[in-house]
Amino acid sequence: MDVVKEGDYVLLWHSNEIKVIAVAKRGLVIGTVRGILRFDDILGKPYGSRIVTNLGHTFYITKPDITDILLKMPRVTQPIYPKDTSALIIMLNVRPGSRILEAGLGSGYAASLLAMHLKPLGQLISIERNSRYIAAAKKTLRTMGVNDAVDIINGDIVELALPEEYFDSALLDLGDPWRAIPIVIKALKHGGNLAVYVPTISQVEKVIRSMVDSNFIDIKMIEVNWREWKTTINEVRPKTWNLSHTGFIIVAKKP
Repeated sequence: MDVVKEGDYVLLWHSNEIKVIAVAKRGLVIGTVRGILRFDDILGKPYGSRIVTNLGHTFYITKPDITDILLKMPRVTQPIYPKDTSALIIMLNVRPGSRILEAGLGSGYAASLLAMHLKPLGQLISIERNSRYIAAAKKTLRTMGVNDAVDIINGDIVELALPEEYFDSALLDLGDPWRAIPIVIKALKHGGNLAVYVPTISQVEKVIRSMVDSNFIDIKMIEVNWREWKTTINEVRPKTWNLSHTGFIIVAKKP
């Protein structure tokens, strides 16, 4: 029987609006608007069972999604959200065995999801200038169980000697990615895709110009808007608050 153990990430669900995601720990007490949850009463219980708070409200004990855990990780930068990473995984043709280059590790959110899809035989090489970001990202990668698939380099991509025609695809999440684009095209295999993630139109213009000047082809740009709906019976409608624009994704191919 699969039961809650210390160190497990647990989802305690009362409703879509009232739920708790936490690491199970003896002595942990969490207060909610529906009452108190005591982990001494949760540890050892089977997943799928229920617990009743001191106010008489029921919470289901279950396992969280990958993104539930990821979004609990520390953020030292504005991360690439899972809604955008899901599109990047497809547009970069990420699959088991892929060899991916990333510049701009940040909080490690995108790296975690990319690494999950290229394991067990693939490799993500991530370049990051800020050592503080690297420390936070390493914790995220360990928690997500993908640190063995990610090699981190502390440095500036424009100052590194990258192997030519080595990577299947590449992702740039930098404030000035146009500096790196002429370097990345040499490191990509023929037919490999480059994706650049930026939040503003002024950055988009510089990225596209650099892609054109570097002889990339098939340039396209998208943004991913996530519109969540309320799923309460007799109240099904779009939620009042939604996660809309987070960034632009510009993708191009090395011919």
